[in-house]
Amino acid sequence: MSLRVRLRFTKSLLRRTEGLCFALGLGSMGLCAALLAQAWFFQAYQNWAFEQELEGAPVSYSAFLTQVHAPSLGFDGAGGGSIVGRIEIQRIGLKAMILEGVSQRTLALAVGHVPGTALPGSAGNVGIAGHRDTFFRGLRGVQPGDRIILTTLNGAYEYRVKSCEVVTPRDTQVLAATKEPWLTLVTCYPFHYLGPAPERFIVHAVLTRS
Repeated sequence: MSLRVRLRFTKSLLRRTEGLCFALGLGSMGLCAALLAQAWFFQAYQNWAFEQELEGAPVSYSAFLTQVHAPSLGFDGAGGGSIVGRIEIQRIGLKAMILEGVSQRTLALAVGHVPGTALPGSAGNVGIAGHRDTFFRGLRGVQPGDRIILTTLNGAYEYRVKSCEVVTPRDTQVLAATKEPWLTLVTCYPFHYLGPAPERFIVHAVLTRS
């Protein structure tokens, strides 16, 4: 094969590879956009439904669509688990619905209540986990003294951040049962790490008002 033919073949191969990479990139961006849109829509609907239930008003998917004039995104109203409540940390702009469980599906749509830990407002350690690059992104700016509100259908509970720490994934003691009403938030760390993060960022808070 002559040099000219090899060069022509190489250029053709590079063009095809470039086109394939471009198509894969567009496809990945489209998938990410679809997942983010689904998570946003899930949060919007569940937050609206939660407010309706708090006020004793009827809840229906069609009523929500009519009220907000939102297009259907293929969401059927079902998530990874039942609704536990809502978490808010106003100072850092964090607000998210809480689902029961910490499966991949659950954490793609909301933050998750860690099974086996206490429920909001009760004695014991309430464990809540979330992704560092979505709903718990704001935790990078959390500080001792920050006010955390957990709202459930049984009432609203105020916690105050006492401390933060970084631990390894094997350090499960952060979620151990406690006699006092505590709240533990868990997310991956470092926040800007690419790929599966090697550590966990932990926020400890204590119940101050129920």
